[in-house]
Amino acid sequence: MATNFPTNKAQFEDHLRDAWAQLQQTLDSLTEAQMTERTDAVGWTVKDHLAHLVVWEQGIIALLNREPRYEAMGVDVETVQRLNEWGVLNQILRVQDQSATLTDVRDRLRRAHEELVAIVASLEPGDLLKTYSHYQPDEPGEDSGEPVLRWVVGNSSGHYLEHLPWIQQLAAESS
Repeated sequence: MATNFPTNKAQFEDHLRDAWAQLQQTLDSLTEAQMTERTDAVGWTVKDHLAHLVVWEQGIIALLNREPRYEAMGVDVETVQRLNEWGVLNQILRVQDQSATLTDVRDRLRRAHEELVAIVASLEPGDLLKTYSHYQPDEPGEDSGEPVLRWVVGNSSGHYLEHLPWIQQLAAESS
C-alpha cells in the first residue's frame, strides 16, 4: 500500500484502490450488529462513519464534475461558511442518513467509489494537479493554489484510512 501522500494521478489511483480494499476487508469482517448497534463517545455507529464517507465523496465527485460541491452533499455553501466548523457540519450531515439502512449506506458508498474511480480514470494525468478553483470557480473563498488532488485524497482514500481505525475500534468494543 502506498503510505505517502499521492502526488499524481497514477499514485492516487493506487492509493484509492489500496485504501478501498482495506476498508472493504474490515467491513466484510464485521457483523451487522457491530456496524449498527455499537456507538462511540459521540454516538456514531460504523454505519454513521460509512454514511459520512459517502457524503464527502459525493462532494468530491461533484467538485470534479464542476458541479456545486456542497449542494451535492445536501447543504449550501452559505451554511458551510457560516458554520466554519467541520465537526458541526459533520453532525448536520449525519442527521441526513439516520433512517438509511446499512445495506443502503454500503450500496451508496460502493456506487460513489465506483463513480469516483471512473471520473479519475477519465481525467488527463495533469488534471488532479490543477487548483480547486479550476473545478469550483464560483465557490467563494480564496484558492490556496494547491492541487485539487489534496481535496480528492482527503475526501476519498485518505478519508477511508482516517476512519478505518475508528471503525475497527468501534467494532472491537463490547456493546
